Amino acid sequence: MKLGITTGTCSSAAALGALFKALGKDPSYVKTQLPNGEYIEVEIIQAGVRSDGRYFSMVKKYAGDDPDVTDGILIGASLLLRPGKQNISIIGGEGVGKVTKPGLYLEPGEWAINPVPKKQITDNLLRFLPKYWDLQVEIYVPNGSKIATQTFNSELGIEGGISILGTTGRVFPMSQGSFMETIRLQIRQRIALGFHTLVLVPGNYGEKFAQSLGRDSQHIIRTSGYIGFALDTARIEKAKRIVVIGQVGKMVKIAGGIFNTHNQVADARREILFAHLVRFGLPTQFFDDIWLATTAEQVSQILNSWPSAAQFWDYLAHEIALKINKRIKSKLSVEVYIFSLKQGLLGKDVPDE
Repeated sequence: MKLGITTGTCSSAAALGALFKALGKDPSYVKTQLPNGEYIEVEIIQAGVRSDGRYFSMVKKYAGDDPDVTDGILIGASLLLRPGKQNISIIGGEGVGKVTKPGLYLEPGEWAINPVPKKQITDNLLRFLPKYWDLQVEIYVPNGSKIATQTFNSELGIEGGISILGTTGRVFPMSQGSFMETIRLQIRQRIALGFHTLVLVPGNYGEKFAQSLGRDSQHIIRTSGYIGFALDTARIEKAKRIVVIGQVGKMVKIAGGIFNTHNQVADARREILFAHLVRFGLPTQFFDDIWLATTAEQVSQILNSWPSAAQFWDYLAHEIALKINKRIKSKLSVEVYIFSLKQGLLGKDVPDE
């Protein structure tokens, strides 16, 4: 699969293109250094001088085979040249977000240009910057504010545009790393804001159900299938209480000790649910229907005619809490809620109740 380039690499290439323009060159490609020291060539889409006297150039973001919402967008850099010692300052412009909340790698009020891309831009420019030039570099992204609405930026407290990111300079296809890093940043940020109770949900359905239970949206973090990673991070970041809320199919997997709930990783919902039902005392008349059910939601409906169903779901929630406590070494208080899309709350385990 094809690798892409990060917004940080695009910004570095655009800054180089603008500097070359200021040096009297008209580049169609620039050789850009990645954070690991590797060099790649990046095409310059446009370069020139603005009416305000700033030199600029633009590149097109290429995500390779990764389904990145920033694929194909233009990222530009403009330079303000001043006489002085060899110095570089970097700011954001149109379409680059600003940090508004603590807990990220940047402080509130700073432009959302992460430390590694900022160093990448600086290092690339210093390769060619004349000794007595002082540069102010502005990174900008036309349509960046619109693109940002399709990212997690607003949840992280980054407003007004996209972030300039990248630790390697490359985008790896279908990488889970970027999503996991988003989870990490959200958890760090919630802790920094003083929210020591974290509500972990798999996705949109879990988030809506958590809100229906009265949970503050500022405490809610969507983990997708990476519930184990989120739990580990919450322990490391010293959260005090974890609330795990999920639809029955996802939660059954956790009952079996599966902490990456993506289907391609593991799917033993039928076996796990059946084993717990038998252990709890499910009458044999339900066996065939339960075993042949195609979804956990269907199982929850079949069990409606069983008088002990409510007690079973509370029991299962408790078993899930035990699995979570074992994972995090009982460092946190844990609550568990299991819900059905059609029936609402099925069972819960709340230590204080």
